[in-house]
Amino acid sequence: MVQVGGPLGGFLAADDLDVPLSERALAARGAAMGHAGLVAFDRDVEPLRVLRHVWEFADAESCGACSPCRVGSRRGLEHAAAGTPPGPEYGRMLRLMAGASLCAFGRRVPDAVRSLARAYGDRLAGWEGR
Repeated sequence: MVQVGGPLGGFLAADDLDVPLSERALAARGAAMGHAGLVAFDRDVEPLRVLRHVWEFADAESCGACSPCRVGSRRGLEHAAAGTPPGPEYGRMLRLMAGASLCAFGRRVPDAVRSLARAYGDRLAGWEGR
């Protein structure tokens, strides 16, 4: 798996790596160019560890100006730290963050989480928050 554009840029599974590094092509796969960094993960990396990292980053870097991002990042981290797939409220939280956060940071967190869940497939089933 490859993380594109930093913690909120998104993740691509091994089968999705044949993609041009352009905003349009990455967006079609649920990722974003971000700062154009690439981090590769091998199969031995525990999916929940990566998910927890994304939520830790979101919680630490949220400026706190809006409740959807501030509270959502904290709750996302709590769910990830618990290690068990969350219930339906998790999906509502992701939709609220994506739609009501004041800046692109808060709106991008749910996309990154969903792309990670897609990239890991069954190993993160339930975390996409549909």
